[in-house]
Amino acid sequence: MIEWRWFSGWTDDELAPRLEKARALVRNFTAASGEMTLEAGWNQVHSVSTLGREQPGPPLPTGLFERARGVMETFDFSDPRIVRWHFSPDTPLDGRTVLLELKSLGARLRFLCAVRVGDTRLEIGETCSVYGFGFVTLEGHLEKGREWFLLRKHHDTGEVRFEIEASWRPGTFPTAWSRLGFALVGKRYQRAWHRLTHARMRELTRHHPEFAGMPAHHGRVDHSGHELEELGPVGFYTQRAPGRLKSQLEEEVDAVERGHWLTPVGLGVLAGMRSLSAPTLVSRKLAQSPGARTDPLSVAFSKPWVPRVLEVLALGELVADKLPTTPARVKWVPMTGRIFMGTMAAASSVGGQTRRRVVLAAAMGGLAAVASTWAFYSLRKLATGKLHIPAMVAAFAEDALLAALATRLMPLVDDTATAS
Repeated sequence: MIEWRWFSGWTDDELAPRLEKARALVRNFTAASGEMTLEAGWNQVHSVSTLGREQPGPPLPTGLFERARGVMETFDFSDPRIVRWHFSPDTPLDGRTVLLELKSLGARLRFLCAVRVGDTRLEIGETCSVYGFGFVTLEGHLEKGREWFLLRKHHDTGEVRFEIEASWRPGTFPTAWSRLGFALVGKRYQRAWHRLTHARMRELTRHHPEFAGMPAHHGRVDHSGHELEELGPVGFYTQRAPGRLKSQLEEEVDAVERGHWLTPVGLGVLAGMRSLSAPTLVSRKLAQSPGARTDPLSVAFSKPWVPRVLEVLALGELVADKLPTTPARVKWVPMTGRIFMGTMAAASSVGGQTRRRVVLAAAMGGLAAVASTWAFYSLRKLATGKLHIPAMVAAFAEDALLAALATRLMPLVDDTATAS
């Protein structure tokens, strides 16, 4: 079950029979929670934000925790400009089927998919209270997976936190262009929605208690999405910085399965620029990441003394690169060394995963190292020959670019290493 429309959504009279039909759907994946791991191809998202504080002890009847609970039960935490929830309040929350209206391109393009609340939690303990629910995607959804929304109140401090945990992978697409569009911009919309969810929860619970437990619109089908001007625009292209400021997000781990190609290719590019930069980066992240490893390459790179030695050697390479006696990187020996380093670094970044993935990563790292070696050699020749830029200036400019790329690549390597 999936529908899409341009420029308009669905009326209550159209949604009601579709919601009834969706109640007969089953979930579109078979994996259990413990099987939904990065190694098995499932993307992972986890975030935590502090909503505020109320009086210490168990939740108060009219306190922040209970207001947030009311917001959750009407799904009002979801920004209606990206995802709007359509549901019937007559059915219990546990097991409730919901239609999600997914919006993109400024709400010009809309998809209708179904999910079901699979589990609910309400625990009032001695030190902490927890409330929340998780939903699973149903047949025809654009994604496959489950997502948890949880409130936690720590009784000693009165602090109330909101958490999101999700495991997902691409699902069913009605057209080839929708699949391509999701691959190109889907994660941007996911990040924008993810951050605005935390921002909305803070705004609704702290400044709009009158909305708690009240659907935005009531009819044959109830709808989420009270309008909040305080949040400003969605900020599709610039959501990272504004979202962090507005939601005061304290922790975010977006371990999307980028290691298939982006991390190995990035490490190969680094190796083509400076051969030791890639293994140094991977070794440092592996040494900092706890966890048992079984593959020999990752075990060797994760030893505490290895990154220290590689860092010294990498610094030496930075100096040697600027000496006039250093041979061109496209010569047979330097080129072979860069390919070898790119291959090893890429393979170790996915160490502990399937042999096929390790071999594929190694091949991609080696090929990227070849391309990077020739590309940056040609750029240096162009800069110093035709543009008459001093060789030392060109070398330091490449060093600066290397540092920038390594900084961008660090969290990707960290996510993959942690998963292994």
